[in-house]
Amino acid sequence: MPGSDKATPAQEKALKELSGLIGMRNTGGRTLCCLVGPQGSGKTWLARHMKNHPEFGETKYVAVNQLLLDILEKDPLFKEIFEFNAVSLGTDLKRYGTRLRRAVHDWVAEQFLPDGLTILDHLELVFALGIDPTTTWYNDAVGNRRILLVLTGRMAGQLCRCGQHTLTRGDQPIVELEA
Repeated sequence: MPGSDKATPAQEKALKELSGLIGMRNTGGRTLCCLVGPQGSGKTWLARHMKNHPEFGETKYVAVNQLLLDILEKDPLFKEIFEFNAVSLGTDLKRYGTRLRRAVHDWVAEQFLPDGLTILDHLELVFALGIDPTTTWYNDAVGNRRILLVLTGRMAGQLCRCGQHTLTRGDQPIVELEA
């Protein structure tokens, strides 16, 4: 947890599961995995801890919300998003549609390690932009490239709920970090 270098029992359990799913020896095919848990459960601590864990090999941590805010603010094409009215944000974003989703995909994909684990944390903003992270980056997690999506959410049976959004699930595993 914050300020500590020792994992909680729940984090140790999740780390063991993740090691079996997206560890360095688990390559080939599609290797996309999700780590979900409630706010404050220690997902970000665990994700950052994985960077130094030998089981995962070369690892890169990406704070997606910050990356997107920086890019959207600097790109003149999308800068006006910051001026949208909060009440009409969803409608206003629809004007950008596919162009925005494609640009976000490409911006994030530029961060992927070609041969290693890329951890995409803080994905809440992509939902506001109308993007489902599992379908958006599913095809990028192939061969030796492994991707872990870290999401604030909860499992409800086989459904993964992130705020008001339900993830579209293919065959990717979801590891739940309990509080």
